[in-house]
Amino acid sequence: MRYADPKLCPDCRSALPAGISVCPTCDLLVRHPIAIDLFGTLQQADTLLADLRVATTAFHARPTAVSAVAAPTGIPGLGGPMVPPSAPVEPKRASSVPAPPPLPAAPTVPPARGGVAFASVPKILLGLGAFCLLVAAIIFLAVSWSSLGVGGRTAVLAGVTLAAGAAALLLHRIGLRVAGESLVVVALGMLALDVVGAGSAGWFGDASDGTIIGAAGIVTAVAGVLLGLVRISDRPRLVAPQIIAGIALLVADAALAGVTGHPLIVGHVITALGIGLVVLGSAQRQPALLWSAGSAAALIWFATAFGGLLEALDDPSLHELWVEGAGWSLLLTAAALVVPGLVARHHQVLLAGASCTAMIVTAVVTLPSIDAGAATVGLVALATTALWVLALGLLPRSFRTIAIAPAGVGSLILTGFAFTTVAIAVARWQHVAGGYSRPFDVRLLRPAPLTEPLLLVPSLLVVVAFVALLIPARGRQVLGVWLRIAGLLAGVGVAATLASYDVALALPVAVLALVALAAVALTLTSTGLLGNGLAVAAAVIAGAAALVATPNETLALAVTAPLAAALLAIAVLGQHPRRKEIGGLATPPLLALAVAAGVHVAGGGSPWVSVPILLAVGLLALALPRLDVELSAIVVSILTLPVSLTTAADPGALASVWLTVAGFLACATALLHESRRMVAFAGSALLLLATWVRLDDLGVREPEPYTLPLAIGLLAFGLWRMQHSSEVGTAQALLPGLLLGTTPSLLWVLGDPVSLRALVLGAACLALTIAGAALRWSAPLVVGATVGAAIVLREIGPYAGDFPKWVWIGLAGALLTVVGITWERQLLEVRKAVGFIGRLR
Repeated sequence: MRYADPKLCPDCRSALPAGISVCPTCDLLVRHPIAIDLFGTLQQADTLLADLRVATTAFHARPTAVSAVAAPTGIPGLGGPMVPPSAPVEPKRASSVPAPPPLPAAPTVPPARGGVAFASVPKILLGLGAFCLLVAAIIFLAVSWSSLGVGGRTAVLAGVTLAAGAAALLLHRIGLRVAGESLVVVALGMLALDVVGAGSAGWFGDASDGTIIGAAGIVTAVAGVLLGLVRISDRPRLVAPQIIAGIALLVADAALAGVTGHPLIVGHVITALGIGLVVLGSAQRQPALLWSAGSAAALIWFATAFGGLLEALDDPSLHELWVEGAGWSLLLTAAALVVPGLVARHHQVLLAGASCTAMIVTAVVTLPSIDAGAATVGLVALATTALWVLALGLLPRSFRTIAIAPAGVGSLILTGFAFTTVAIAVARWQHVAGGYSRPFDVRLLRPAPLTEPLLLVPSLLVVVAFVALLIPARGRQVLGVWLRIAGLLAGVGVAATLASYDVALALPVAVLALVALAAVALTLTSTGLLGNGLAVAAAVIAGAAALVATPNETLALAVTAPLAAALLAIAVLGQHPRRKEIGGLATPPLLALAVAAGVHVAGGGSPWVSVPILLAVGLLALALPRLDVELSAIVVSILTLPVSLTTAADPGALASVWLTVAGFLACATALLHESRRMVAFAGSALLLLATWVRLDDLGVREPEPYTLPLAIGLLAFGLWRMQHSSEVGTAQALLPGLLLGTTPSLLWVLGDPVSLRALVLGAACLALTIAGAALRWSAPLVVGATVGAAIVLREIGPYAGDFPKWVWIGLAGALLTVVGITWERQLLEVRKAVGFIGRLR
């Protein structure tokens, strides 16, 4: 790795395109004079690193000599040469030069101990002590308060509070900050108890408990601010009082909001007080007060805003909102959002707050329209969102942030209205859907729309404009992209708008079909990622149009046939492989719907529709041998088969025909396309399965009709392999077919030995044995002899019990005698037989 690399940014190390002056990743000025000086320095670093590598190599080759040479020099500040302490040292040699003194050993660092840190002990003890003092004070007041007079109570409260405060300040002054922080917490807690106790004693008249607690919170907050800002000598300010000030504000708001009857006023007042403390903490550079008061003010602001919104929604009429309601409260809530930016003096934060303020003000102004109905609400939302989107496009770049929040919330509302309109349109279609059971002029009548359908298209266009303005890219090409997207959405919106009225179903279906065809045309003329997106849009819209047209077969055929041809054009003529895949996946389902509609138009029904669909999509896969087309065709064919089987009068015959057509198509694919040769096995299996299904449907229970066709096919294939390859033996080529052709029949013969099947199978085994011996093929010889021997043994079995036992003993003895006499001759014959079999193919 080089430090000085002109192709990389020296800061973020990202690649630098040629001819630029600013890094596109970190905005570093790479052509600045300082950058040129930095590049020279990095080149020098590369040179030094190369020299260091040479020195390192020399050191490892001769460490003693190199270390002696490098001894006088070293790294500044480290007091010695840069030699690793564990470097190997050569053995000493006799020399008159004295050896240099050894370097001092590095000090041993003791291992770190676990447990509580030493500095944490006083914090824990003093915190526990402060808590105990507060608890003791509460118990003392609870037990002794009634026995003390007014003077005694006053003396106790004031004395303990002042003593705790003075002790805290004194301890802080002498440097015991942890003790000072702990005792100041005790003092503030005692101060709150003073106010509560005074109120309970009647010093505040007939004030309620909530008022007393609220007053205690205000007093504690003020005292905390004062104690937190007091600087004693040169000591830093206390932090605990600043944190307690924010907590006291929360307590005061919770207490006063419930007893005054005006929670919104209380919330705004205490929010303003918190904002004032934030400003004070910022001016005094006290982050603890700033964050404590800021957090409290934010929580109180949120609670007040939520309460004002609930009150406004309870009666959003114009009079109630602005005369007797919470309109003023929501405006104050909105105005408070610009305070963080003003306090922080940050332009972007100020603009973000102003954007949220604009959003709330817009909501407050338009809130009375809720009582006027969904149509009025949609119209008002459309108008206000359009104005803010227009402002987003016309405002200067530095002030566009203001329009983002109101335009974004308005766009979300318009999107919700759009989804509602589309959902009602889908519900109206479901009311007439029935699977080719409706007349061509079927009309959409109910349910009634909930929103104003005429606002759907403008709402979609406004949302698209908002999204387009959020993206920083500009130019004629980008504008063309958004115009195409807006056009397609507008077309879909027109179809949904028409479906919201009492019109014939054919009208919105025709609009959807035209939009899908337009999307196909745009896909074929577009490039890059836009073309892929348009292909997906074309497939989705075409699928929607085909599904919506299913209530009538004529309408469905008129719509799905051209759409299937259009998607086929994308699959064939698409300029990008991904685009072709999208067309290839979408074409078979549309073609299947078109074929199904055509079958119904021709007078057919659902029972036999799966076979024409299989044939159509299979021929498409034959013409386009691509994985996307084939997978889609397979899925469509499999999904349509159960529909036909559940309605067919003869499911077995239908399944047999379907499997036959599927097997034929698979075999045709394997024959026509070299890359699909392995599909022939699946085609053969389908054809065999079709035969088996048809035989079972006809009531055939014998094994040979099921096994012999496959056995003959396997034998034919084996003979073909043997003819084209001399390395293939008969066991590999013929044994599977021979076993499949003989074993099932043998099982039946073993159960019924006296039958025509036994005679035919025995003759076949004799023929296999003779043919194997004549051709020197081991597989037919072994199978014929083995199966034939099993048949002969089974045939003699019923008669074995009729012979006397001495006959079997005599036969055994004769056999043993013959074997013993002719042992050597048998050995010779066995060797000849082994050699004969070994020469078999």
